[in-house]
Amino acid sequence: MAAGSFDPMHAVRFDLSSGSVRTRGDRVVLVPATALDDIALSAPAEAVEALGQAIGSAIGRRAASRMGDPQNASVEAFVTQLSGEAALAGVGMLSVERWGRALVVLIEDSALPRSMLGPLIRSAIEVACDRRVWCAPLSSDERTSRVFVGSELGVGRVREWIASGLSWSEALVKLHGGRSS
Repeated sequence: MAAGSFDPMHAVRFDLSSGSVRTRGDRVVLVPATALDDIALSAPAEAVEALGQAIGSAIGRRAASRMGDPQNASVEAFVTQLSGEAALAGVGMLSVERWGRALVVLIEDSALPRSMLGPLIRSAIEVACDRRVWCAPLSSDERTSRVFVGSELGVGRVREWIASGLSWSEALVKLHGGRSS
């Protein structure tokens, strides 16, 4: 399959006789989003992060297997496969924005708790491209969440600037040496 297209054919298999659901070999369980919300509200932050990472790792592993060589895939091909796998997992519509050299992942219409999205994105990208990345949540409303993906230093700076009162967009401009207004 070409890395620039996403073919969901046979990506999810329901075996009613054995009561199992599989996605490209992984056994999965369909869980109501309200149950994940309850977990996010009642479990320790580390447990919620671990769950987000586990979901993201599975998405990244499946996306990488579709690309063959994720290291040499174009950004468009990489995003196509990652967003397709995220959609199959019920995460929502995933896309990217480029802010200069900064990469921002948008997740629209996600059924997942917002606290899981940063760990999910980080793990998906790390597993898919076998490279360490860091993430910082930038903004969320009832429909869209944005997550900045970058180096440890860049993410740390963006977090500090947002905590000091800059908007996330001003923080990204400042990260590239621009002036924030």
